[in-house]
Amino acid sequence: MSTQSGIVASKKLLERFSSLSGETLLVTISEDQTQLVEDESYEQPSSGDLSSIFSGLHQHFHKKYPQPGYAIFPRPEASDFVFIAFIPDSAPIRDKMLYASTKNTLIQQIGSGFFGKKYNLALTELEELTPEHFAHATLTETDPSLFTEDERVLQSINSLQTLSVSQNPNSAFKKELPSMQGHSGNALFFEVDSKLDSVLRGNLENHLVVMNIDSSEHLVLANVTENVSVESLVHSAQQAVTESTPSYIIFGYTHSKVSFIYSCPSGSKVRDRMVYAANKKGLLAHLTSDYFKEGQLDKILEVGDLDEIDISVFASPEASDSKTTKSNLKFSKPKGPRRR
Repeated sequence: MSTQSGIVASKKLLERFSSLSGETLLVTISEDQTQLVEDESYEQPSSGDLSSIFSGLHQHFHKKYPQPGYAIFPRPEASDFVFIAFIPDSAPIRDKMLYASTKNTLIQQIGSGFFGKKYNLALTELEELTPEHFAHATLTETDPSLFTEDERVLQSINSLQTLSVSQNPNSAFKKELPSMQGHSGNALFFEVDSKLDSVLRGNLENHLVVMNIDSSEHLVLANVTENVSVESLVHSAQQAVTESTPSYIIFGYTHSKVSFIYSCPSGSKVRDRMVYAANKKGLLAHLTSDYFKEGQLDKILEVGDLDEIDISVFASPEASDSKTTKSNLKFSKPKGPRRR
């Protein structure tokens, strides 16, 4: 998985958005999975009120369920728009990842200023496509105690993935790095815990550092294992990561080189997969900018379960050349008997 899918909005879609005059725009990923395009199968409601809009959205997504999609419509009696990413829990994993990792790209291309933070929603159930749920989600956003558990999960995903920096300093954190130049995929949506910060600035040779995102949206130090060799990497990682949740791992395999390993176990929750995938690229940009020298972080691995780590990537060039040479050795063809 990756933070951004590489799928971008088509020119025709962007022109369609700029010409909206009260209607709802449904967006889907093209069949060849290269562009975001308008879903022209959507039937516009006869009225522009919220009841008609959500009735139309419910009918549309019910017909295509569990296919994900995006919906954009102007907020009645306001100058901004509502953005809905509808990604059902029962959708195929690949579809979930594609739509989750493309959401921010679409908002950035359209212009994040068109969408207020509280009107940028991630929904997973058809029952949520109602005016009542919309009103509840937007009116209670500032009071987490009023949320159900599912709504708290959605709020967490929204706050981690949103492109807008909140005016409230206590809410979603986004650190801009000098190298970003406006690329949203490089945004860091959480704060780095002080203990982890100290470890990352220390000696990492033969150290295995496991990092996790906690419920308070901080990147925290989960485990540090010393004296880890390349040969013992997989075993040490399995011992250090005890739960079936995604993890970010730093492994110092020489005195001057470190690797980054992103693990997303097969049994992890979809919500966790989305959050970790959405933040991986931003974390890498932060690590290379704030912690590591140029070229120090030179290997990036993505695996499902930890036993999928291929330790051969850490072999030295000399060792690799030696193996290649040995594998290329050929025995000479035996000579035939001499003629008499």
